[in-house]
Amino acid sequence: MHPLRLAAVSTFVIASVIAAGCASVSLESHKTRVESTWKDPRYAAGPMRKVFVVSLMKIEPGGRDAVEDAIAARLESAGVAAVKSHTVMSDDPARPGPTLIDAIRASGADGVLLVQVKSVGSKESYTVGETVTSLSPDTLADYNTLKHEGWNQPGDYKVAHIVSELFLATMGRQVWTAFTSSYDANDLARNMPDYTLKLVAAMAKDRMIPAPPKPAS
Repeated sequence: MHPLRLAAVSTFVIASVIAAGCASVSLESHKTRVESTWKDPRYAAGPMRKVFVVSLMKIEPGGRDAVEDAIAARLESAGVAAVKSHTVMSDDPARPGPTLIDAIRASGADGVLLVQVKSVGSKESYTVGETVTSLSPDTLADYNTLKHEGWNQPGDYKVAHIVSELFLATMGRQVWTAFTSSYDANDLARNMPDYTLKLVAAMAKDRMIPAPPKPAS
């Protein structure tokens, strides 16, 4: 092939790859992907029909309460009763309520679902990304730190690695875990519909709950 034509073809191929990379980032930036799940092979109690929900991650607006509300709504769309920790526990030091253990026992739940951000990272569009260990469950605080350290560069996108763990309410034994990557972690609020849909669908697939969730209308 003529050198000039070869150079033109090479340029077109490179441009196509870059465009594809941009498209993939754009599509993933508002989504959550279930990377893997784990189920205790000894678990034989059958699907759970009532789950106590505890969130250690927060979104804005609404904080941790909004996360619990979103997860509970999705569980209820799958026919699973959900108890949100913030509705049965007090956050007012002057008016203490039941302890977490007491609240779980009083709820009559089969299991306890605990969700939290384990790590956050900044991914570059066209190179191998990097992950930064989370400073705390407060992702906003994490990203403010990343910005000061120069991680918030144009063209990067942000990923929150969320771990969702399911425990037996009676014995406290962990029986199931989902590992997810939530893209555009700077704004987890708009990822909540996709995160909750895929989380609860994964629970149903592994028979931790009786049925899959209904997509939001």
